[in-house]
Amino acid sequence: MRYGLKEWTEGYVTITVRGKRFERFLNMAVREGLRIWNIRRVGEETCRCDILIADYFRLRPFLRETGCRSHVEQREGLPFWLVRLRRRSGLGIGAVLFFVGLYMLSSFVWTVEVTGTKQMSPQKVLQAAEQIGIKEGAWKVKLKEPLMLRKELMNLLPEASWIGVTIQGTKVTLNIVEKDDPVKPIVLGPRHLVAKKRAVIHTILPEAGRSQVKVNQFVEKGQVLVSGIIGSEERQQAVAARGTVMGEVWYTSDASVPLKQTHYRLTGERQEQQYLIVGAYAVQVWPWNKQGFARYESEESRFIPSYAGYTSPIGWKQVTQAEVVESQVELSTEEAIAYAKRFAREDILRKAGKDAVIREEKVLHATTENGKVYVSIHFSVIEDIAVEQPIVGVPQSPEPDSTP
Repeated sequence: MRYGLKEWTEGYVTITVRGKRFERFLNMAVREGLRIWNIRRVGEETCRCDILIADYFRLRPFLRETGCRSHVEQREGLPFWLVRLRRRSGLGIGAVLFFVGLYMLSSFVWTVEVTGTKQMSPQKVLQAAEQIGIKEGAWKVKLKEPLMLRKELMNLLPEASWIGVTIQGTKVTLNIVEKDDPVKPIVLGPRHLVAKKRAVIHTILPEAGRSQVKVNQFVEKGQVLVSGIIGSEERQQAVAARGTVMGEVWYTSDASVPLKQTHYRLTGERQEQQYLIVGAYAVQVWPWNKQGFARYESEESRFIPSYAGYTSPIGWKQVTQAEVVESQVELSTEEAIAYAKRFAREDILRKAGKDAVIREEKVLHATTENGKVYVSIHFSVIEDIAVEQPIVGVPQSPEPDSTP
């Protein structure tokens, strides 16, 4: 079967030829160069075939000579399509306007997105982009190459170290990488480092100042660990003491865990509900029979069109519900003690601060009463025990004697 662009452009018809000598008719037509294809027999003295319009009007001599008759069954191709379109001019004009409008709408920028900003205001980036033509409603044909747009934005935004410009469809994405401002040194006044709680010194690493304690030494709260007074008795100077002092601190934590616990888990069943948003109201449009789960977790996503700062009052909302089932679990005493230890560890480390490490833990006693396990746990924790203490009455270095 031949069905190419050339045949469709010139137009062709499907005809039925009846007669006792239709085979001779076909041979004569083909011998004279007529383009006939898709020939099939549909009866003892009938065949059907496809032929170009121009060649169809050359069939009369062959039909007369063989005594056959022809009948047009179907018309296909561009000429017949144009005739039908002329009869439905409104439909044709509408289709043309639709494709023209679709092309025009896809040729404009409808969304400008700014990503990567931390200190810089996204509004400032949008204002700079508008100066070089990147804005909602801009014609993409008039925009420069992304590399040129990037260079112009870099000139307008010196706070950025790099700017990426990506044009994808009707959306322009501006990816901003800001410059790292040099960290200004903080000027600290004279101070000591003192112990914030009772402890045994585990590690001491003074960076500035003079160490006043040693490893394995017991210290009380408020005791000076690193002194900010340096120098000899005759010539002293106050500095901001710095350093790290880790000490071993002791805690006792009491925790209780019920033996019967309620757990919740997702079953995997999900249900979506679609809503039409009109102003402050949401109307469910699907499914019509609202049958939610007895217990569920829900996620919501909204789509509200906006353009040039104007937000449409009509939008769409989708709510996804995930079914949750409740189950009762009964713990053994050992499992409850393990839970209590874990909760107590998290609580102790939260109190001790970052870089704290539990050195040792010991269950002092565990009892079961009224369906709960009560546990008392002793912890030995290595943590930073140093805090700052300003020096009052800063000693001054003696002025050099200028008397000759």
